Amino acid sequence: MKLLIFLALLGLFLAFLYWRLRPYIAAARRMLGFVRDIRGMSGTAERGGYANGARESSEKLVRCQSCGTWTPAARAVALRGPSYYCSHACLERAAEGSRPRAAGRNRR
Repeated sequence: MKLLIFLALLGLFLAFLYWRLRPYIAAARRMLGFVRDIRGMSGTAERGGYANGARESSEKLVRCQSCGTWTPAARAVALRGPSYYCSHACLERAAEGSRPRAAGRNRR
């Protein structure tokens, strides 16, 4: 019976200790996770790889004809010839700007 009471008190003491130290334990886990991520990034950079599935830096970039933003060629909207746009919105803006004006509109 004494052993059971002793174990119960020990369990309560450990639970209270954990409860009080929980913020510090969480901070230490975040810090160690950060260090692990940094070591992982430097390890993949030394091998020439990229962390988190990032693309290689040798991927071709193209410049948007409308806004001038550089975009990876795989994500760009391409037209016939060397015309590339970063999005469909830029393509539509460029198309609206190149339309001839109607004959009935005022010219300044």
